[in-house]
Amino acid sequence: MKRVPVIFAIDKNVVTPCGVTITSLLLNAGEDTFYDVFILCDGSHLGPEDRKVLTDAFKGSEKCSLSFVDVGDAFKDVDGMTSGHITTATYYRLEIPTLFPQYDKVIYADIDMIFQQDLSALFESALPDGELVAAVLDLSIDGKFQFRSPLPAKIGKSGKDYFNAGFLVMNLKQMREEGVVEAFREHAKIKYTQNDQDILNIVCNGRVQILPSLYNFQVNHFFNYMWNRKDPKLVFEEQFRKATLHYTWKNKPWNSLECIACDTWWHYYKMSPFYDDRSYFSRQLSQVEAVRNDYRSRTNKQLFLAILSNIKQKLFKK
Repeated sequence: MKRVPVIFAIDKNVVTPCGVTITSLLLNAGEDTFYDVFILCDGSHLGPEDRKVLTDAFKGSEKCSLSFVDVGDAFKDVDGMTSGHITTATYYRLEIPTLFPQYDKVIYADIDMIFQQDLSALFESALPDGELVAAVLDLSIDGKFQFRSPLPAKIGKSGKDYFNAGFLVMNLKQMREEGVVEAFREHAKIKYTQNDQDILNIVCNGRVQILPSLYNFQVNHFFNYMWNRKDPKLVFEEQFRKATLHYTWKNKPWNSLECIACDTWWHYYKMSPFYDDRSYFSRQLSQVEAVRNDYRSRTNKQLFLAILSNIKQKLFKK
């Protein structure tokens, strides 16, 4: 049996998305893979009832164990530095080396992800040269296509070495030996544009194993590529079928129709313990209404332009 520790960090607002992410992880686990799932949280943002919902959902699973690790009031002072879809919980990952002394390495993942592959082989082979983390580049598709962004330069990096912190294999043993957590804590006192992702990039600079995009394919890259490409060089079939899809940015499958590849998320939602007819069909109805309203808007616009054209012809008819 291959046991793989996987850590998430959540608050009460994302209990269902977390459950869907875990569902996708388990449904794509290899026959001899077992996931030890840990959820970082604190009592003020994730109470007993919410914890019970997740515990009951995966109780008795043959593919995972699930437990909660309370971070207490860690990073309570960063509340004022977070905004929008970024919450205090995202900083919890910075404490993982001290919270899990029993492990030499672990996988950390955001809960706005859908896994479509087993992670045991990656976990066993990652960090071969003592790197602090293994991660996927944030502004590139496997280095074949670079996206322009001013963000990396703000912390002295470039798009060629700036990684996304939504999926990490973390070298806890090395981090503890080198006192990395203390460095994390010091930088957490500073407001960075990309919050704790910037902190991880700064502290782990030069000690990163770059992983293929299949392990963290940020779906906004579909948009970035289509907007910026000069020639259609990349094919996304493999990403849709095999990649770990990461729904970055504020539009999530569960709260917006403007989210590419959201059908994959809803596919796993239907197979999760959190499936609810009302939520699912409400979303389907919203899609229908959006198409209908778009059609009406276009039709009304065409009619309006036709009327204006007719008036113009009559007014300026010679």
